[in-house]
Amino acid sequence: MRRLIHILTLCILVLSSCERRPLVDLGHRTNINVRVNIDAISNVTCDIYNDKIAIPEIKPIAMHVLFFDEDTKEVAAESFISDISYDEDGTRMISGNISIMPGDYKMLVYDFGTESTIVEDYYKWDDCLAYTNEISPAIKRSLISKVNNKALEEAHVIYEPDHLVVAAKEHEYIPYHHDVHTVEAEALSVVESYYLQIKVVGLEYVSSAQAILSGMVNGNMISSNTKIAEPQATIWFDMEKSDDKGVPVICTIFNTFGRIEDSENELEVTFDLKTHDGRTVQRSFDLSELFLSPDCINHHWLLLDETITIDPPQVEGGGFAPEVNDWEEEHRDLYI
Repeated sequence: MRRLIHILTLCILVLSSCERRPLVDLGHRTNINVRVNIDAISNVTCDIYNDKIAIPEIKPIAMHVLFFDEDTKEVAAESFISDISYDEDGTRMISGNISIMPGDYKMLVYDFGTESTIVEDYYKWDDCLAYTNEISPAIKRSLISKVNNKALEEAHVIYEPDHLVVAAKEHEYIPYHHDVHTVEAEALSVVESYYLQIKVVGLEYVSSAQAILSGMVNGNMISSNTKIAEPQATIWFDMEKSDDKGVPVICTIFNTFGRIEDSENELEVTFDLKTHDGRTVQRSFDLSELFLSPDCINHHWLLLDETITIDPPQVEGGGFAPEVNDWEEEHRDLYI
């Protein structure tokens, strides 16, 4: 009788501890080890023209891993990996595990958590697209009114992307294994960085500056690293005040999915500068030839041999010229 009670008790404990488990055997665990290769990105890790301005950082902290069935292209396994380490050369490594049955797959791994770059349709191998949103209507209305360019009303004006590192393999074989199997991959950025500058006389009168650049690619199909040229994109970005060997300039490092190759469209940049006294100055320049220059081809440097001149503030009659002085301490007795 006691033995029967003991057996019944064990059965109850076993039944009460049941839980759902994946159909994938633990022996099918696979380790994903991704090497983040950013060694040759101009203006980020090499070919720095101006070290006085901020350089974009590429430090992914998590990656989205997807395995697709080779025949149906449906998602067969998915995971997020976030174990950060560094190899002997100091290269960033992102690692983690995924449970997946042995077989033949397509594999896609991309940086999860970028601020500006959006990835959509990531469950569809052929349609996985990286892009950025259009700029706010308020910014676009401001640009249209200032530049007085009706064509800008129809333009697809977007924010610049931040770097997205991607590892994609058309074929990845997962063998039968008892221990943990490791898949090695190398992730490269699908975004490019360019340095742009123009000389400015009267830079001391400038309070802020921005620019828009037409003729750019609007996205990237990351599984095949294919640039999407339609619709043509215009990128909006901020400029910084700096100097080039003592010559005052406004400049920036901007990111893009690339320029449209073999296109007849004009690559045009429009600078929009605001002065301390409330004026706005715009200048437009054709960059088509500059994109074909050795500096641009070899280093992604767009160095305009042009100058924008900002006139000094004009003080009208009466001699009223408001200005802001440094704070001065003032001590008073306060009666309560």
